[in-house]
Amino acid sequence: MKKLMAIIVSVLITGIFVPAEAPCESQSNEAIGKELGILKDRIGQLEKELVEKDKEMEVLKEQTSHIAGHPEERLPLRIQEAKEALGLSDRIELSGVIEVEMGSETHRVKYPGTSNTDKFRDDDLTLATVEIGVDTDINKYTKGHLLFLYEEDEDEDRLRIDEGTIQIGGVEETCGFYVLAGKYYPHFGELNSWFVSDSLNLEIFEIRESAVQIGCEKEWFTAGIGAFHGDIQETGEDESRIKGFFADASFHNPEDTLGGISLLLGASYLSNLADTDTLQDEDGADGNQIEDYVDGIAAYLVAEYGQFSLGAEYITALDDFNEGEMAYAVNRNGSARSTEPEAWNIEFAFRPVDELQFAVKYEGTNDMFGLFPEEQYGGVVSWALFDQTVLSAEYLHGEYDRNNQNADGQIEDDRDVFTMQLAVEF
Repeated sequence: MKKLMAIIVSVLITGIFVPAEAPCESQSNEAIGKELGILKDRIGQLEKELVEKDKEMEVLKEQTSHIAGHPEERLPLRIQEAKEALGLSDRIELSGVIEVEMGSETHRVKYPGTSNTDKFRDDDLTLATVEIGVDTDINKYTKGHLLFLYEEDEDEDRLRIDEGTIQIGGVEETCGFYVLAGKYYPHFGELNSWFVSDSLNLEIFEIRESAVQIGCEKEWFTAGIGAFHGDIQETGEDESRIKGFFADASFHNPEDTLGGISLLLGASYLSNLADTDTLQDEDGADGNQIEDYVDGIAAYLVAEYGQFSLGAEYITALDDFNEGEMAYAVNRNGSARSTEPEAWNIEFAFRPVDELQFAVKYEGTNDMFGLFPEEQYGGVVSWALFDQTVLSAEYLHGEYDRNNQNADGQIEDDRDVFTMQLAVEF
């Protein structure tokens, strides 16, 4: 187009400033003006035609883009175009986790009243976890969250809805106050870990319920309180009543404060520990009613400074479950016992480079009667092979309370667990 304009301008300049033949010299100013007008109209028409041609070329490029270029280069554009067509581009965020694990676990057990000892080894290779998260901003004040979960040998190998929540508020206009409702994991303890395997704290005290909570998130602190309808009720209690409550409060400093230290310090409360996932299943209350609710508390600390990280947590019941209320609470003679479960976990992590992390831990339980180790320690190394792709190797050694037997009538002695995991996030 620039070349065409240059030619036209040259013609005009030549026509105006270069002397013409004698007959042209007699042309009137009126005739010259008419010719200039005609030329101006023609130039305008040519400009319009060029613009139309440019548009046609752009359309042609889009129509033929499917036969040119690398597939990975075209796919993000196609996805973005599809999301824009549906009006979803700025409203929905997808994320996911895939974990493949190979493990070997060795148990040593004794039999009450005998000197017999057995050793059992179990090797496995599993698609341990698949998570698909969907988060959407419905509007300025409302958010939706869905988490789909698959765990091998769980739920008959089917993908299930693990979480589904609606949150209103939690923005600057509501001063950080929010309401959260749905099915999710109420915050009872931080349950933080840098290991492949779940901590004993999580194994015993994690809770997943349909609940509603109100809370506030500020720059330096977060607090929330909520209620849920638990599965384990007191004897004679009206099962239609909502009796479960939880609360959590934590202090956390903003980035670039406290001399570069990142600090999280908090405490949690739960009104009925029997509603945690482990204590309500076949090894615990198993759907039976209990005489009195047993509440619990948790205290946690997570600190990071440079390449170093520290995590510490303690969770305990504030009273005993009565004899016979927890299936796991059986002594070495087979007699039912009361139990006041507790667990703790201390971990230290070091990252010499961004792609490599080492971590060690010491954790334990009390009053778990062979269901989980009384003491456990070990280490893990994690290596980021590529972006969002991590290979981990973990070893744990656990020792049990030898004064009590497990649900199979055996006295657990110790165990060694080795696990390798390949995980990706997206």
